[in-house]
Amino acid sequence: MPLTTALLVSLALGAGGDRLLLCRPKLAGDPALARPEAILEAGRTLGRDVLDYGVPCESPAEAARAAGRAGLERAVSSVAAGAPDGSRYTLILTSAAEEELGWRTLQVPTGADPVAPVAAALRALQRSGGTPRPAWVKPVTWTLWIGGAVSLAAGLVLGLQARDYARKADAATTPEAWVAADDAWRSHRTSSAVAYGVGAAAIAGGTAIRFTF
Repeated sequence: MPLTTALLVSLALGAGGDRLLLCRPKLAGDPALARPEAILEAGRTLGRDVLDYGVPCESPAEAARAAGRAGLERAVSSVAAGAPDGSRYTLILTSAAEEELGWRTLQVPTGADPVAPVAAALRALQRSGGTPRPAWVKPVTWTLWIGGAVSLAAGLVLGLQARDYARKADAATTPEAWVAADDAWRSHRTSSAVAYGVGAAAIAGGTAIRFTF
């Protein structure tokens, strides 16, 4: 990955929001007539709403994965094709989950300025792509998943400790030892069940948030 691309992607990690990751276009047809620079220039007209990836994406899926790595929700991949009668641009909007959200195709005659129509197509895609996922969804989801996993691990440890106390109660030779081991067994068994319940609920809640918002 070029240095400029790495820097831009690293900046995107903290950007979030509804910004689009814009891949440089793939070329098709006559490269001299494709005018691929119009894609980048059009993206610049949207200001901070568009982040230049710096390199072409071979497919919408690759663009989606690049957006996910950068912490963005959506990406635009494109093809610039050159022909004797002008330049043909295809723009595809994809979510970071690799879901195609929309596409635009436009033909710009030879000699006409391609930047304005490509910029209009980008704006239309941005509006038609649905409401972006709220910024809080990802951290909350991962917090619940990680917390749930920790809670499940704690439940396992407490369950193993409860089993040990049950064995100590079975092996007790005095009433006092049996009572102490039995109380510890009951306490750890209850704590284990609670930890399992909390862990399962947290993971289920994180999953529900991930696929609801």
